[in-house]
Amino acid sequence: MAEEQTAYWDEMRELLRGRGLPDGHTEAVLAELAGAAHGDPAGRFGPAGALADMLTPAPAADEHAEIWRWSADTYADAALLDRFGAEGWELERVDSLGRFVCRRDPEHPRRWEYRRAVTGTGGRPAGVGWQPCGTWTVYTWFKREKPVPEPVRGGDGAQPAPSPPRRRRLFPRRRRA
Repeated sequence: MAEEQTAYWDEMRELLRGRGLPDGHTEAVLAELAGAAHGDPAGRFGPAGALADMLTPAPAADEHAEIWRWSADTYADAALLDRFGAEGWELERVDSLGRFVCRRDPEHPRRWEYRRAVTGTGGRPAGVGWQPCGTWTVYTWFKREKPVPEPVRGGDGAQPAPSPPRRRRLFPRRRRA
């Protein structure tokens, strides 16, 4: 069993390095995953190739677009989505690990607003233009583009440049006893 686990992590290491992740980042990701595996990593995370695909960004169709994956609990997701949507981050999907996968064009950011509904209840946000953009466990998220605000008289109408968050993890890690 230990040999199978070692082989899994060795395969993941090679896959992540082959996709261009730096060695330090690769080792940090593997250490975090190994801590969460609790036994057979293939049983917990699935095939190494599929996990590597989820952990590495797909090539962006637009070379200027930024991709960002982040996570939050259900108490903070709505406020964070509102904040990041105002900064130009568009939610594309929620991946199988429950992370929000967002994209932003830094040269021409668009503003977004989001709503969450319980999946299967037929709940959709009221109003025109809402489209589903992610589902995970019991929730479905919807998005729509916010209208551009009218410029203030005498102002140039420029919006402040959005900045990516400093922290990758938006909720604290649980400590093990």
